[in-house]
Amino acid sequence: MVPPDRLAVTLLYQTSKNIRKFKEEQQKEIEATGQKLSPDLVYLKQFVGNACGTIACLHCLGNNSQVLGLSPESPIGKFLENIKGKTPKEAGLALVDATDLHSASEASARGGQTAAPEATADVDAHFICFIEKDGDLYELDGNKAFPINHGPTAGDLLAAAAQVIKAKFMDQDPESVHFNMMALVKS
Repeated sequence: MVPPDRLAVTLLYQTSKNIRKFKEEQQKEIEATGQKLSPDLVYLKQFVGNACGTIACLHCLGNNSQVLGLSPESPIGKFLENIKGKTPKEAGLALVDATDLHSASEASARGGQTAAPEATADVDAHFICFIEKDGDLYELDGNKAFPINHGPTAGDLLAAAAQVIKAKFMDQDPESVHFNMMALVKS
């Protein structure tokens, strides 16, 4: 049912003690053993509260900007150009000052069916995304210390992402039904 030209997968899930514990252990393991990261990866840290949906969108779009034909004159095109070569921390801090993107995000939130939470609200839902870069599946979460390379996609981003989501999220909290996936596809 999902068209074949899949560019990214966004996951919305309910945070839990089990998932947080698993992710902390995963971070320690990666810090101890290392991982291969593509130099072409667009990744930014999250510094604004409850902006995980915006960060996930930026990760999806930023890592597929050429395929999507994003205009370099658009607010997002200008932002992506501005963060080229910056560290994830510098890129995240640049988002704090990106007034064009703030305005677009706020306008979009006002037009939705659900009221967006305040930046300081305590929420238990979190957005992240998965993209393919150089043949590998990356988990991009602006709240994490770094991107996570989950290995080769074997040419099927959706299948690879679904496998990781099941094993590394759903299996960690098997009683939860709060997992939602959405794919970005090229039309």
